[in-house]
Amino acid sequence: MPNIQPTGPVLDLPSARNRYQEAFIRRVAEVFRRATGGDLGLDPAAPGESAWTGGFALLTHRGDAEAVLNYGNLFAQALWACGWDGFTRLPSRATAPEQGREARAAMMETVMRDGFVSGYDGERVAADGSRFIIRDVTVWRLRDADGDFGVAAFFRRFDRL
Repeated sequence: MPNIQPTGPVLDLPSARNRYQEAFIRRVAEVFRRATGGDLGLDPAAPGESAWTGGFALLTHRGDAEAVLNYGNLFAQALWACGWDGFTRLPSRATAPEQGREARAAMMETVMRDGFVSGYDGERVAADGSRFIIRDVTVWRLRDADGDFGVAAFFRRFDRL
């Protein structure tokens, strides 16, 4: 995957104190809307909190060479069996098992070229070694007037293996 500059933000743990990273989530949701024409279904009065506690996975990674995850809502953290500190130190490629990384890399090349991919399915591995398949995933490049700030993914469905 090409190096995107500048890298995305390093975020503090979402909480009521920072409105669950509302400014960042608004930015992610707006780029999603522009890229796909869709809506993440967040509460417009509290997008940060509704993303944080939603019944879906929303995760982002920074645009640096390591593509380190910098946001994962509670759904995503539970699925990957790790808390905020562990999740936000994980390179995105490490979310896929070794044998699935080539397919993931091909999908990411499409995202970089076309701006987004929808309908993606792929095997993933959690911190505890459990495996699952994420289903009907939309992955989009985080790019706005301020530049590139990473990549995001959104999905509701998964199957445990």
